[in-house]
Amino acid sequence: MGIMARDPAVVSDDDYEVEDMYFTYRPLSNLPTPPLSSRNSSADHSPKVSFDELDAELLQDKYFGPAVHLINLVPTSASLRTPSTSAVQSLLARTALPLESIALASCILDSLNSKFALSWRLSCPLIADPSLSPSKRHSLAGPFFQQRQMHIDSVQPELIVLAALVIAAKFTEDQQDSTAYYCASWGRNIWSCEQLNVTERCICENLNWRIKPLVDDEDLITETLVDMQLAARTTGLPNDLCRRTRVTEAATAKARV
Repeated sequence: MGIMARDPAVVSDDDYEVEDMYFTYRPLSNLPTPPLSSRNSSADHSPKVSFDELDAELLQDKYFGPAVHLINLVPTSASLRTPSTSAVQSLLARTALPLESIALASCILDSLNSKFALSWRLSCPLIADPSLSPSKRHSLAGPFFQQRQMHIDSVQPELIVLAALVIAAKFTEDQQDSTAYYCASWGRNIWSCEQLNVTERCICENLNWRIKPLVDDEDLITETLVDMQLAARTTGLPNDLCRRTRVTEAATAKARV
């Protein structure tokens, strides 16, 4: 399974039939499908947090390839915004998931058909910017300004990656934490609990809730692990990561001497 380019592609009706066949001919496991994350949370909105504020966080090199692979699998029509490699890389570091679970999340995203993007764009709740006080809202109450704050493209598309990782963790790590935990610990409260729950549901519904066949396909997981490695080699490490890697290697060599 090669790395998908983020170029819009024309999808025919035949593609839908092939995808439907793939997800219907495999027998489902007797194991119950893990439920969506609990909605229990005191967080009613998404705090306005920029991924730029997370730059100081250590970006582990081993997650660079998986991050590149994951963002290439986010449907391009889901958002006008391009997912950030460094944002997903730091997200993966916070989850501390094994590469096999990350590979499953990649398979989940790769299995989405073109209907997912529209479904998600219409379903994902939109939240007003909480950083604006009521007085500021009234002073900037122009229709264009309000439209920008409430448009689906203001939702950072890394949310789709987070939802896929949560689903994968439930199947492979037997994690049943609350939505509040995933949003706070993994997502740094960039998205609301409702946004994460809705995104999980859109993914599962698009795959007709057939996640277990992907879990059981060891060959597919193995191929995806290779694809994640190739993504790192093909793209190459960013300059700051290369520089940090060289410094680390030099320090290690000096310590050995």
